[in-house]
Amino acid sequence: EHMRPRPSEEVFEQNRQYKMEYEEKLRRFAEAGEDVESAIKKAIDRETSDEIEFEAMMQNMARLNPGQTEFELGGTETQEIYDEFVKGPQTKDSRADAYTCSYCGKTSTKALQACSRCKKPSYCNAECQRAAWPAHKKDCIATDKEPSFQKLTWEQVEAHQGATAKGTLEVKAIKDESMMRQVFQCKDRVGICRRIAAYTSSRQIPGLKVGATIKWKNPRFHFFMDGSSGARIEEDDLKDVVVT
Repeated sequence: EHMRPRPSEEVFEQNRQYKMEYEEKLRRFAEAGEDVESAIKKAIDRETSDEIEFEAMMQNMARLNPGQTEFELGGTETQEIYDEFVKGPQTKDSRADAYTCSYCGKTSTKALQACSRCKKPSYCNAECQRAAWPAHKKDCIATDKEPSFQKLTWEQVEAHQGATAKGTLEVKAIKDESMMRQVFQCKDRVGICRRIAAYTSSRQIPGLKVGATIKWKNPRFHFFMDGSSGARIEEDDLKDVVVT
């Protein structure tokens, strides 16, 4: 029998809130003359990732509760499963994001310039930095320390269009889709999910399982034949891959 989720009223209300937020963001983008197509793509990516997260919750609940056919989303057990198996890698707010502008949110393939005072936010250009200053100045505390950077996201790796991305991609394996080889849906620090597939001689990545964290130094993005995307890890890549 299939596991049948029963969303709580809290979950319904959360989904309604997400829908309203996306509609409001698209309206503001259109009014400001921004790239609505890009905004829609990000919204679709987010919705798809939410669906994968939901499926991962059901997969883990069924695995941990054999024979159970119904469970309630939003309960204590659900939260424990989410925290252990589905929650993405945690970020440190004190670190700068080297490839995404803190003001406009655009992704770059080159490391952006961090704030010269606090070394935390990064900006596309002086225009974005000036526009961000009124909100940023209250948190801008001068430091002499060199900035430490966040781990790469799927979007930042994808921006390199298959070329090697400088940095480390950190994701969590949340859903097992393996058949002939290991394939896992993996969630990055901003909540976006993509596939990682093992194209190694053993068709496996040592230590990889649901709930494991994967760190890949200098990763490459890959588009699969079925239309999905993410990363294809080959035998030569294993030396740069750490699974914990």
